[in-house]
Amino acid sequence: MNDENLNHLFQNFVARHKLPRAIISLQKGNGEDIAQFQHGEITKDSLFLLASVTKLWITTLVLQLIDSKKLDYDNIVTDFIPKEKLINLHHILGNDQTEFITIKDLLFQRSGLANIFYEEPISLRKRIANEDFSYDLEDMITWVGELEGHFVPGSQQAYYADINFMLLGVIIESIYKLSLDDCVDRYIMEPLGLKHSYIVSSEYGKIPPLFTGKEYIERPKIVASGHGAGGGISTTEDLMGFIRAFIEGKLFSKKHWQDIQEYYPLQGDYAPVEYGGGHMKISMGQFNKENRLSFIGHSGISGAFAFYCPQLDIYLTGTTDNVGKSELCIQLIYLMLFELEKTYRKLS
Repeated sequence: MNDENLNHLFQNFVARHKLPRAIISLQKGNGEDIAQFQHGEITKDSLFLLASVTKLWITTLVLQLIDSKKLDYDNIVTDFIPKEKLINLHHILGNDQTEFITIKDLLFQRSGLANIFYEEPISLRKRIANEDFSYDLEDMITWVGELEGHFVPGSQQAYYADINFMLLGVIIESIYKLSLDDCVDRYIMEPLGLKHSYIVSSEYGKIPPLFTGKEYIERPKIVASGHGAGGGISTTEDLMGFIRAFIEGKLFSKKHWQDIQEYYPLQGDYAPVEYGGGHMKISMGQFNKENRLSFIGHSGISGAFAFYCPQLDIYLTGTTDNVGKSELCIQLIYLMLFELEKTYRKLS
């Protein structure tokens, strides 16, 4: 395998997009390291914001609870969160649909709830660019409730919205009677021996700054409010340990993979991403091409990523560390996998 070609692609990519720091680690399915490339002040042990990669942790906890019979895909949200707190959260043409939202709908992004980070008039992303502020589930419920639902819960379509995983995080806490940070630590990090990964529980915690494409900004309140939808912090090395365990079913029954690989395309802003049970799937190359490459896992608006390519049996973790252009991490993965595919074809 030609590391020089991969390194050349990585360094050119970083230079072209003027990234202050970036890192990618590639590992074979058998655990053998392929390569690690980095630029700027970052190493395999450097902390960075996971943003939505955090959803993989939440998915793990949900699947564990299903294994232990404390939770079921068909449970409805109001089994765990008082109905009066959720009144009119999901409504279409004046009809409240909230009571029909199940755990499966949340996990598969099939609730139909609005994405308030992008949708007007809430559009939290614009506000986040200008100020740091705290919010909680009650705020999220109020904001989401101001917008019409996109479809009835359980429809055969997906619509990405952080409220789904905020709700799952609160449900996990209610079952375990522990903070989400404690749940992640006790049921994921401790079993895997990972010591540099956590959910931010306070704005005063250790929170890396965010690069916007122009400057680094501090948003500790925003990150601490992210909870199960995006409040995770980790390192490239820890992420590699986690994504391997996630894909290999070391933290939950492998049987779940028969259920969670039911994918639906997300809304236009997220194309070409498809969503399954708590994770993304992205396919490469021509739509009708047989055996085209794909990778499953998750990326985040911070540029963080943790993916597995089943066709090449390769794991990839790292970050492009740019909230202004979060799509760069996917572009970098494309470059690496296309190059690796060439090598694999020559060998076969």
